[in-house]
Amino acid sequence: MSNRIIYLNGPSSSGKTTLAKALQNALEEPYLHIGIDKIIDFMPEKINNWRGGPSEIGFCWEPEIDSTGQPTYHIHAGPFAQKISRTLKDIAFLLAMQNYNFIIDDVAFGAVEVEEWKEVLKDYSVLYVGVLTPLSILEKREQMRGDRFLGSARGQYFKVHENVSYDLEIDTYAHSLEENIEKIKRHLA
Repeated sequence: MSNRIIYLNGPSSSGKTTLAKALQNALEEPYLHIGIDKIIDFMPEKINNWRGGPSEIGFCWEPEIDSTGQPTYHIHAGPFAQKISRTLKDIAFLLAMQNYNFIIDDVAFGAVEVEEWKEVLKDYSVLYVGVLTPLSILEKREQMRGDRFLGSARGQYFKVHENVSYDLEIDTYAHSLEENIEKIKRHLA
């Protein structure tokens, strides 16, 4: 029996991690859960700057103005952060080679970054899912969480799904968690 991979892409606070954990419980076969946040946790805290300002080698938030003229923040990846991001793809490839079912929880910026995933996993069965949520809801969730840099969801919102073609798109605001799980299960059947 061949393994199955579910790739979830969406901005911060769109509900990817909640969905991934719920899928792990809802799917009959065991699925591992990997993602960019988990691999960032591998890194020493001192090389990332999540409070704003530069980081020479890790991840940091940089201010910018979005397409609507609003101030936002985008994530900048220094050389070590870029390397760890590539390592996530290597981990996914290794898990696929070892015939694990798994869910990837990612924030890829547009078609170019999603295509990198498609190239890495081209020999495997992958369901590519775009996780959508209205911007106003993302911003409310971001504020309620308290562990996110305010403005980061807005900065990701306009870039994450840009020109990306998914097998399935789900909306974590318009549809319940259970409805979205059922949509994914139907596409896996």
